[in-house]
Amino acid sequence: MLIEIKNDVYFIGERLKEVDFNYFILYNTKKQKYEIHHKAQSDTYCLTVPFDELDARTVNFVNQTRVENRDRLLKELDEENKKRGVYEG
Repeated sequence: MLIEIKNDVYFIGERLKEVDFNYFILYNTKKQKYEIHHKAQSDTYCLTVPFDELDARTVNFVNQTRVENRDRLLKELDEENKKRGVYEG
């Protein structure tokens, strides 16, 4: 079951709406995890919050994973893979 989180202690839902008003938070009772969704997408699911609670880390994580940051994130992943010797390119 998915439960929409409309109010939370740290106002994370409101802070996410400042980033993009289409964001909303659902709690997945089966997985016992928070999920971030986006109303403008046909499949609204964006990501599962990797923390057990909603706090400032959630807002930071969503900002880091936004599509606008894709090129930077891919570059960082490639650099990390090179350091670990996993990257062939």
